[in-house]
Amino acid sequence: MELGKIIREFFRGLLGSRLAEHMEVELLRLRQDFDSRAQEYKNTIAELRAEKSVLNAKIQLYEMNVHARVGIDPTRTRPEKPNFANFTSPPVMTSWQKTVMEHEAQMAKELEEERAKK
Repeated sequence: MELGKIIREFFRGLLGSRLAEHMEVELLRLRQDFDSRAQEYKNTIAELRAEKSVLNAKIQLYEMNVHARVGIDPTRTRPEKPNFANFTSPPVMTSWQKTVMEHEAQMAKELEEERAKK
């Protein structure tokens, strides 16, 4: 057993420093990769935000153009509401009342024609 322990310690002593150095290099490479991906992510977000602001400006320009053509004033604080206080609806007529009114109008027209002939 002592021979195995001696061999293991020999290889640990021989390769231990190289393994630690290799792990440090690998860790440094992974950190650089992570940092580059994080920077790429931040750049993408910045580009998308800039594009969004440009598109919002274009939309506002188009909306103002449409409002100007239609005649809408977006600076108006309160839209005018219609006022129906003086509105009176005409009385509802039954079909019999409509027939009587049409007959009376026809009779008045015939009387006018007879008077015009005399």
